[in-house]
This record gives sequence, C-alpha cells and structure tokens, in this order.
Amino acid sequence: MPRKICLTQFDSPIVSIQPLKYPNVALVSQDNTIYTYDLSSGESTKLFHLNIPENNTLYCAFDPHHNRLLFGSDKTYTLNLIDLKQKKVLNQFDLDQQIPTIISFSPDGLYCVCGTDQGRVLLWRCDSSTLLARLHSFPEYTSSYTKPKTNYVSALTFEGMTLSTTGYGGSIVVTDYRTQKFMKRYTPGYLKNTALLIYNHSLIIGNQEGTLIKIDQNGGVPNQRLGTTHKNIRYLLQVGPKPYIIVASDLPYVTLINGDTFKVIQERYLELDTPLSALCLIDDYLLAANQNKEFLRFDLQPFAELEALINAKEYAEAYLYCANEPLLLQSDLYRVLESIYAEHLKKAKEYLNQKLIADAKLVLEPFKAEKTKEITEVFQIYSFIDRFTALFEQKKLAAFYGHAEQYPLLQETPIYQQAEKLWAEKFTKAQKLMFLNKEKEIQEELHIFNTVSSKRPFILLLLQNSAILKNYSKAIQTKNYYLLRNLTVSFPLLRKFPSYINFIKESGEIAGAITQALNERSFEQAQLLLEELKAVVQYESEYLQLKKLYALSKNLHRALTHDHLRSAYRLIDNHPELLMLSWGEELNTLWNEKLSLAEQYAIKGDVPSIKKEFVDLFDLPSRHGRLGDILRTAYHVQLKKLLKIDSENFSSGVVAYCDLFGIDTELRNLLKKAKRKESIPDLSQSHLTSKSRDQWLSNITFLPNTIAPFNTAANV
Repeated sequence: MPRKICLTQFDSPIVSIQPLKYPNVALVSQDNTIYTYDLSSGESTKLFHLNIPENNTLYCAFDPHHNRLLFGSDKTYTLNLIDLKQKKVLNQFDLDQQIPTIISFSPDGLYCVCGTDQGRVLLWRCDSSTLLARLHSFPEYTSSYTKPKTNYVSALTFEGMTLSTTGYGGSIVVTDYRTQKFMKRYTPGYLKNTALLIYNHSLIIGNQEGTLIKIDQNGGVPNQRLGTTHKNIRYLLQVGPKPYIIVASDLPYVTLINGDTFKVIQERYLELDTPLSALCLIDDYLLAANQNKEFLRFDLQPFAELEALINAKEYAEAYLYCANEPLLLQSDLYRVLESIYAEHLKKAKEYLNQKLIADAKLVLEPFKAEKTKEITEVFQIYSFIDRFTALFEQKKLAAFYGHAEQYPLLQETPIYQQAEKLWAEKFTKAQKLMFLNKEKEIQEELHIFNTVSSKRPFILLLLQNSAILKNYSKAIQTKNYYLLRNLTVSFPLLRKFPSYINFIKESGEIAGAITQALNERSFEQAQLLLEELKAVVQYESEYLQLKKLYALSKNLHRALTHDHLRSAYRLIDNHPELLMLSWGEELNTLWNEKLSLAEQYAIKGDVPSIKKEFVDLFDLPSRHGRLGDILRTAYHVQLKKLLKIDSENFSSGVVAYCDLFGIDTELRNLLKKAKRKESIPDLSQSHLTSKSRDQWLSNITFLPNTIAPFNTAANV
C-alpha cells in the first residue's frame, strides 16, 4: 500500500482538489474558501472566500493554463470566471434560468462546458459571454420517454477533443466538442451515472449503485460490468501506466482495478482514517482530503525506495515491495530488476552446465525468497542434465526431444542447441542430395532423426515429395508467389521453413514502403511498389486496401491542388483511412482553425465573415451541425442588440430566425426578456413549432448577413 503523508490540515474539510501550474494546486474547502498549495515548498495560501452560503452547493473548475476559476452554485443562474492572481471577474456566463450541475474547462483552457438542471450541455469560449453551442441534451427524448420533472447532467470527462457526458436517463454521449463531427450515444442502463473515464477505445462508467460498466466504442466486445463496494462513485482516474485505474467514492478507502481485464486488483489500495472528501492525480502522486480536514499525499510509484533496495542488492525484498505496490510492476525500474534476475539466472545455468551446483545456488540466493518455485524448477531440470546429455550421445533422439518438449528449460541448454545445429546441417545436406536424386544417401543422412516426432514430417516431405520441395526452392528463387501460395496451402509444413518465413517478411515490408510513399505524396514510387506487391498473393488483402488508399490519395491530392476543399473534406469524411496520412490530417487542423475564426466572428454577430470563411462548405453532411450552431450564435448576438435598440426590427428578426431555424431554447429565453420589455413579436403557430436542427439547410442559399430586416435580395 502506498505510504500516506499528511501535508497539512485545514479549518474546514477540502471538497475539491484541482491542478494549477506546477507545483501549485487549487483547493476548495467546505466553507467555500479558495486556497492554493505549493507542492514544492509545502506552503498553503488563502486566496479568498466565495460569497456563497455554506448550505448552497458550489460548482467550480480551475484552468491550470491561465490560473482562472469558473464557479456557480445551485441557487444562481450564472457562472463567473475569475482571475486568481488579480482576484477580479473576467467574464460572466448567463445560463438562462438554468442551474449548473457540473462544470469544467476544456483541456486547453480555451473553452468551458456546463451541464445544467435542464439536462443541457452548454459550451462557451472563455473570452466571450456569448453561448457558442448547446452540444446535446438529456434525456434523449422519444415518444415513449416523457420529459422528467427533475433533470441533470451528472458527469463529464475530456480526452483531447473528445467530450463524454452523461445525464438523466442513464445515457452517455461522446462527441468532438469543437467540430461536433460525430456523436455517439450509449444507454447501458437507467441508473444515474456519477463518473466517466475514456480508456483506450472504451468508456468506463461508474454509477450510483457502485457498478462499473465498460463499453467498447468499436462495438466488438459486449458491455462488461464490475461490482464494487462503493456507492455513488465520484472518481475514475487512470493512474501510472495502463491498465491501472482508481475507483473512489466518499468511503475512507480507494480501490485499484485493472482496466484491461476489468477486475479488482486491490479493494483497499489506499486507506484514510475518515471518509474521503476530495481526490486529484498529479503525475505519480495522488492528492486526497478527508473529513478530518487533512490534506494527504500518496506516492503511487515510490521509485526511490525500490531503487534503494536494488542498489543494496536486496532483490527478494525489492520483488516483495513491488508486489505490494502494483504500479511499480510496469515501470522501467522493475524491468531493471527483472534484467538483473535474468542475468543471475543465465549465470546460474552456466554453472549448472559445468556441474558447479554450489556456485549456481550462490548466484540465485538473493532471489530465493521471491523466486522459489522458478529456481526449484531450474535445479530440478538440471539435476538430470547428465541423463539428457547421455541420450544425445547415445543417439536416442526420440527420448532426447521428448524430454525437451516436456521440460522447455532444457531447450536453453548447450546440448540441445548442439542437437538443433546437427539437425540443421543434416537437413540442409539432405536437401542438396535431393536435387541429385540420391534417396539412399538422404535416408542415411537423416536416419538418426527418423524417430523424432517433430522432425519426422520434414523427413517424409523430403523423401516422399521431393518434387514439391524442388518446386518450392524454385519458387523461392524466382519469387513465384502464386506457386508458393499453392504449395503452402497444400503442404502447410513449408510455412515453417526459415526460408519461407524470411521471404514473406521481406515481401511484407513493401506494404510499409507504399504507405510511406503516399505519406510523402510520391505517387509514382507508390505505384511501382503496388505493382510489386500485386504479385505477392499472400498479401492480397493488404494490396487491395493499399490500392484503394492510393486511388483515394490521388483524388485528395488533386482536390487540394485545385483548391477544391469541399471535395477534399467529403473524401476524408467518407474515407477516414485517409487520416492515416499526415497531409490528410492537416485538413482537420485547417477546419479547426476555420472554426476558431468563425467562433470569434459569431460572438461579434459578424455573419458575412463566417460566410466568407466557409463559402460552399456549410452543407457538408458530417460537418454542418457545428456550423449551424455558429450561425445561430451570430444571429442571437444580432437579436440581443436589436432588443436593446430597435424593438420593431427585433420582432421581424425573430420571425426571420424562426423561418430559418425554428424556435429553440435560446430564442425562448430571449423572448422571455423581450416580454419583460413588452417587445413581444407576433409569432404564428408555425413559428412556435420546433423544427429539425438541420432545417436551416433548406434555406442555405438565402442566409442573410443581418437577421433583420430579412431582405433576401440585399443580404444574400
């Protein structure tokens, strides 16, 4: 169990620990006081006390890139962004009569995400108070699923550009929060999910009943479930090297599981004196707080202690130490320990071959306590090495190879290597005799191996099917792939010949060279290599895949050369294999740059610049969703300005907006503000009816530069 160190104690329990710029971490106490703690100096600094009553629920997130705090509470409809150094409000985000249930910064600190009590997942740029997007909602409404009285977004997590969220109804949505290019929704159950982790190509979910669910996003493996002793799992953290994952709730201990096998490694991996109140992972350290107001540190990979044991040559103790500290088992230092043992074992075997038993025992003595079973087996095997050697010298090779198969360690002995060398020499000589049609000499050459079951098939092939071997040798020399395929299908034993293994390995390197040529846009070189690979029938499926990639790459190159971005994006969206090429992935980078510019235009209400940036790219099938949200944002900004200065044009603008997009939540919230100002537009029932989110695409050729007045001729 990792050693627990109490760093300091506070006046109130710490309920949140989040990283800032190293070596600082941010701490929030139960009485809503904000602290920073310096992990190097061990000093804590009180920054300020948030003016939020202690009986209110505080929601907060820290941006480690810019030393900022985002917070709200369950009694307010806004979020505040604060500069921690200057202690001033930088921005305020209006939630339109919604209450936050969870908030977070994106990994790069440029965006913030909020889940609300209406099941909405909202996105802003940190440099603007204008809502950028409503990413998705919970629950997923259907005709059989009515709107809940109590709603929420209960957990979210990021991995790069991927955002995973979960809320009322138990579903989980995975999306690219920047582009919204894809969206997947999973519903493993209806219980409230309380923690999320993106792990490899899987999602791991913790729910209110303490059950972990693992979902394979590729759909190849059925959902896996693992029960734990935790209720309302709060934390799922990947720690150290894969596959280790931490599971924690408010219980006074933390559980360690294997993310690959999905099994518990240690139920009580870390223990606290009182219930856990907060947890955070910083490099190889786990920072924790408990109800006893303690701020604790656990060293998950205590390299110093292991290194000291290795340097002191206390190897058995080092192995025992690693067994108690599972995360060390995947470390470089553990591999050093294993290499030391391998060296000692090799030396011991050398002594055993020389019958120096005492010296062999002495070499392995430091490992005896931890490697008892393995060491005992080594000495047991070598105890009849004389018998093994005698079998070879007496040419009783059937028994000799039988012992080697039963006890694989014997295959590492010099006498076994000598037998294999003899076999290789005799079989090579026999192959040469085959071309001279000297069957009698072949039998004489190989007769001592006739009774060895593992060698018998090779001998029979040589004696009874010499024509096959001759054809095989000719096929290898002339690179006749078709003949080789037919021969190896009829006689699978040929695939074990070293010449065949090396031949196929060399041919397979052509496939890698083709991919490299395409990556460098060397199409002529790729075509020449494809012609060469075409003849290798053993790589038929690879050839067909690379041939397709070659054709797609040329089409993509042609589209880029002629500045046909629309064709280029349709190609990579329909054929994602193009993204394995660096210059294919560059297209997505360009798209993200365009989106970033468009977002900046949108928060200013600058529709013409958005249209100029994307020109004919608005209706790309897998990309228009995000562009629709950007246009909505820009028109909302225009409508808000009109509401302040021109109520008549505001009304006509709302009508025009409804004709384009239909009424949505954001517009309804704006109409509530208009009602208070008595600037209510006259809307028909069709205007008040929600439309498909893609409805605007039918009016794509009439997108106005300004939402009011809606003058098609003037604004197209």
